[in-house]
Amino acid sequence: MMRLLLALLALLLVAACASFPKNPPLARYDKDAGYRFRNLAHPHNSDSLFVIVTFSGGGTRAAALAYGVLEALRDTKIEWQGRQESLLDEVDVISSISGGSFPAAYYALRGRKIFDEFPDKFLYRPIQSDLLKLALAPTSWFKLAGPSFGRSDLAAEFYNREVFDGGTYADVIARDRRPFVVLNATDMTSGATFPFIQDEFDLICSNLAGLPLARAVAASSAFPGGLTPLTFKNYAGGCGYRQPTWVALAADDHASRVNARRTARAENRLSLAAPGPARRYVHLTDGGVSDNLGLRGPLDAITSVDHSWSVLRLINRDKVDKLVVIVVNAATRPKAKRDASASVPGLIDTLSAAAGVPIDNYSFDSVELLGRTLDAYGKDVKLIEGCNRLSAQKGERCALDLPAPHKVDFYPIQVAFQYIASREEREWFQNLPTSLELPRATVDRLRTVGRQLLEEDPQFQNLLGALDGCLAPAGGSC
Repeated sequence: MMRLLLALLALLLVAACASFPKNPPLARYDKDAGYRFRNLAHPHNSDSLFVIVTFSGGGTRAAALAYGVLEALRDTKIEWQGRQESLLDEVDVISSISGGSFPAAYYALRGRKIFDEFPDKFLYRPIQSDLLKLALAPTSWFKLAGPSFGRSDLAAEFYNREVFDGGTYADVIARDRRPFVVLNATDMTSGATFPFIQDEFDLICSNLAGLPLARAVAASSAFPGGLTPLTFKNYAGGCGYRQPTWVALAADDHASRVNARRTARAENRLSLAAPGPARRYVHLTDGGVSDNLGLRGPLDAITSVDHSWSVLRLINRDKVDKLVVIVVNAATRPKAKRDASASVPGLIDTLSAAAGVPIDNYSFDSVELLGRTLDAYGKDVKLIEGCNRLSAQKGERCALDLPAPHKVDFYPIQVAFQYIASREEREWFQNLPTSLELPRATVDRLRTVGRQLLEEDPQFQNLLGALDGCLAPAGGSC
């Protein structure tokens, strides 16, 4: 009995000391080292055809839809700069949120092996049941009793062991190839998106290379309520980090109220990178809280030269001729029973609505903003071309010869359930649950509809026409 009591006491002491695994510190800041867009080799991937893909949140539903789009991109054959290749080989950036981060991270780690491994590793597995069993196991109780170890830490250990086989960002860096995969979580304190890239980890003087990929995925998919936020140590002030020039300029310009989004980004960076006790730790939750499409980062990259992987900078250098943005959106519109009754909605229903409805409206706004941004750039080019043409018609002395922005062809492409033609089929997909476990047949239907929706998008058809391309049927050829 005494030995049993001592063993229990020892377990309780271990539980009291249970803590999250700390992200490694960065010994010395080096702006040219680590997982950054500019560091990735792209010998067979041209900047002139720049392809961005975003994967939304939505559990296994989102992961399966995203995976279906990856399969379709693999099977899309194009001709570009004298080469015949797959459109997947031209993808430069993948930005993901929550459920979409599982296939994104796996592709970053394993490349095309994803098509042989990922369905059995993740899509067809009862992940949610496995996590529940793990949480109920006595060995987990003692871990979860610790004050800084939560359910998402347990999930991260599971993903690391069962899905990603211990893969770290060092392994992704070692692959040294595009696409640049950006997994996004949300900083609970600022509400801002927190991307898992070295440019962001520089702010907290941490070395992303030493972080398990599974921990980034767990943070990105830490759905509020069901899963807990993940904690990361902030080592700010310990690596000699220096903010880029634009941050100070944006902060100083706060009073002018010009470019408020840029100012907000600058203030968030200054808050994270400020040494001191106020932010010794960073708590990250589901990326869908701040952006359920993974589109805000790409939007900033397209509109700002200050962004860490600025696409606008490449455009200004005449590097990009065609810009393709494929938004894979697994958002649903489930039928709610609350409006059929006068009863006050319950706590769970209220919390679910508060978490989901506003972000879905915000997602719609993000897609609209993408369209307006690309349209505005095209109109500016046409305006200047028109001014030059009209002035030249008045004679050589009147010719303005205004420098025009580099002409870029834009292809905003959307893969979303709302574009399914059949109302019955559309409602079936829009009522799928957000969980980490779906029947095999449902997963396969999601894979198929991802391919179908991509192929049917008018802008995707325009792209195929411009690239002399075709989307081969599954298992077939063009």
